[in-house]
Amino acid sequence: MSKTIQLITLSTLLMFTGCGSKNVSHNVAPTIYQNSATYGSPSIDEVASAPLPAKRIVTQRANISVDVENINQAKDALLILIEKHGGHIVTANLYEKRYNASAKVPSTKLMETLNEIATLGEKTAQSISQNDVTTQFVDNEARLKNLLLFRDKMKALLNRTSNIEEIVKIERELRRVQTEIDSIEGRQKYLKDAIALTPIGINFKEKRVYGPLGYIAHGIWWVTKKLFIIK
Repeated sequence: MSKTIQLITLSTLLMFTGCGSKNVSHNVAPTIYQNSATYGSPSIDEVASAPLPAKRIVTQRANISVDVENINQAKDALLILIEKHGGHIVTANLYEKRYNASAKVPSTKLMETLNEIATLGEKTAQSISQNDVTTQFVDNEARLKNLLLFRDKMKALLNRTSNIEEIVKIERELRRVQTEIDSIEGRQKYLKDAIALTPIGINFKEKRVYGPLGYIAHGIWWVTKKLFIIK
């Protein structure tokens, strides 16, 4: 086996032993290989743990339910409100007395948007959930950095050899590495989009309008209920 092929094999083993496999737990800090003049086994001083950022990286999801006077008016007002904050409606379903929609708004505008949606009627429920993706994000960034460095080293080797067998092996390795780079870049793009935009589930229900007998019946029911339950 030629020295170039031996170098590729050794570099590959060292690269992915240091980086970890695709299934490595995100609770383990990834390693970063520093640039060196020759691509080979990194020394202990060249391997460092990727530090987590001081500010945690989170994705969010919100839901809000509001009783409104008029479904159509509330729906139109909601569209204006969402667009004003730089967001957009993703899906929407209009029924006779109900309107359900999902929207996405910039995460920095989430609370302001929820507060304004609440003013369209009487808020009955609201929830916000968060998912910490800090370790996953940092792990992907570190692994991507390693893979890009490895790809550049393989390209440099390819330019230095004229042996057909070696060229075939290097090109095969480059294709494999590029596939993994594309996969990680895709995951990072998804995370960045999820961090930047927060989905909101919106539920509008039109308030009931009682007739004269309806008010009487509702009042009797309220009084009867209070005889059994105070709170």
